[in-house]
Amino acid sequence: MTSPATSTADPPVLPAGGSAVPAVPTVQRRHRVVIGTVASSTLLVAGVALSLFVGARSVDPTVVWSVLAALPSQVFAGDLMATLAPGSGTGMDEVVVAARVPRTITAILVGAALAVAGAGLQGATRNPLGDPGLLGLTAGAALGVVLGLALAPAAGPSAVALFAVVGSLAAGMLVVGAGRLGADSGTGLVLAGAAVTAGCTAVTSSLVIALPGVLDRFRFWGLGSVARASAPEIGAAAPFILLGLALVLAGAATLDALALGDDLARGLGVGPVVGRAVVLAGVVILSGVATALAGPIAFLGLLVPHLLRRLVGVGNRVVLGLSVIVGPVVLLFADTVGRVVAPPGEIAVGVMTVAIGVPFLIALLRANRGVGGS
Repeated sequence: MTSPATSTADPPVLPAGGSAVPAVPTVQRRHRVVIGTVASSTLLVAGVALSLFVGARSVDPTVVWSVLAALPSQVFAGDLMATLAPGSGTGMDEVVVAARVPRTITAILVGAALAVAGAGLQGATRNPLGDPGLLGLTAGAALGVVLGLALAPAAGPSAVALFAVVGSLAAGMLVVGAGRLGADSGTGLVLAGAAVTAGCTAVTSSLVIALPGVLDRFRFWGLGSVARASAPEIGAAAPFILLGLALVLAGAATLDALALGDDLARGLGVGPVVGRAVVLAGVVILSGVATALAGPIAFLGLLVPHLLRRLVGVGNRVVLGLSVIVGPVVLLFADTVGRVVAPPGEIAVGVMTVAIGVPFLIALLRANRGVGGS
């Protein structure tokens, strides 16, 4: 019989949300991380392939490969954006170059941004319901975009991204301020997020209806879609997303310390205020720019971190790192399924993520209620 003293299991650790996750032996956890990394990377490659090959029109794989083979030289030549612009190809080349490649790149960028934003938000607030959509950041970004375009109709993609970040930041500040009024910080944040989301959505809808130019531009964007982003918009959003990812990923060790409590974090030499500020700045940038690029896409930031914590453990460094891969995987597969389930039309990826996320949210709420009531 094995003595308990020889166990290699880590001591129990509470994840970002505070919900119970069983301690996993160190060796077993490392195996899970390796397997999870390999599996998610394989799924990412498969998701990219499906996104390029599958759609309302079938494309010969040789055409896809020839287009992809030419992209590296176009990157180094500095004419990638011109290559991805509509009208740059002919026939099936046009389908791949001007439609599916930008769509796939958008799904990768937005998936990584929202998944990492959700994981960072859950870690910084220690709230299992931390999600850019549930806490009002997405709705604030959408309002920022619409307000910005109403005031500056000729604004370029970079300006639109800045409008979204400002809107996301303003909504986040409102949520934090209102959430502190509640007795329970977790519940207060969620309720404040719901209130801010409702208010921002109402104002956004009113502006879109009142301004025909905005209505035409955001008719499909409002549902959440990776199909409409243009090459200039992708090029403008990518640096912001990379900056946001860098800020949140750089704070992974800080989030692990904060999970022990602010007092213990200070004892470890971590400043809770500065650490949270860095991570939340990255979260705001990611939420805002992802919304500007693809519209409001809900539940991805909630689903991916919880899935990863169940599979590989609660360490923020691992969860954040794998979120960069798993977020795009989920969004690529959701978008591909949305293209084929209702031909000749398609279902927006924002609708697909809601269909996945609502049952997951209900299950999560029931699980947390069970933990809290035990």
